[in-house]
Parts: sequence; C-alpha cells; structure tokens
Amino acid sequence: MEQFSLSMRTIARYIFLLFSMVVVCWLFMPQRVFFQGLLLGIFVSMCNGFILYVKTVQASEVALNTGRRMRGLGMLPRFLLTGFAVYVSFRLPHLFSFYGVVAGLPTVPILTLLVTIYYYISTKQK
Repeated sequence: MEQFSLSMRTIARYIFLLFSMVVVCWLFMPQRVFFQGLLLGIFVSMCNGFILYVKTVQASEVALNTGRRMRGLGMLPRFLLTGFAVYVSFRLPHLFSFYGVVAGLPTVPILTLLVTIYYYISTKQK
C-alpha cells in the first residue's frame, strides 16, 4: 500500500505541474475559452481521480477486515461530475470550450498510465 500511495503522490505532482502549465498558457495565449474549458476538464479529472483513490484505499481496508462490506466504487459521483462539466460547457460556450473540457477529462487516467509504464520499464531494466 505504501508503493501505491507513493505513486499517487507522484501522479498528483505531475497533474499539478500540468495544471499550472495550462494556467500559464491561459494567461498568455489568445484562446482563453479553450484553455478555460481545458482547466475545467483537468479539474474534474483531478476530482474523479481523488474519488477513485479514496475508494481504492477503502476497498483495501475492507479486504483486510473481513467483517466489513464495501458500499461501492464511487462510479455515480464520477459520472455526475463528468456530466456536469460537459453540461456546463454546453450551457456556457462563451466561457468553456466543449473541446477543451473533453480534452481535459482523460488527463489523470492517461498520466497514470504513462507513469505506470515508466515505473514498469525502469524496474524491469534493473
């Protein structure tokens, strides 16, 4: 479980680095609406990743304590957050670009996959 927490902290650092790079692009690039949508998508992706992290930790605790039962994996809140971000981009197209939101939503899963592949390759070579 320690390795899992360590890798999640590493992924969180990369996510915040990416988020700050998008904020800098939002400040200096003329496509503000796209970058606002991208920021909204990345923020919702970060929230979804945090919900999934918490539910994974809870599932590991339930697996260790046989008397407890897991309620769920938090799929409904993650779907609702994603749907709300897309809904906001449709209702407020002058503030958030739909394409930016859709591009920002898969950032945490993609970054998690890339970090996992990097860890796998680096440990395999040793």
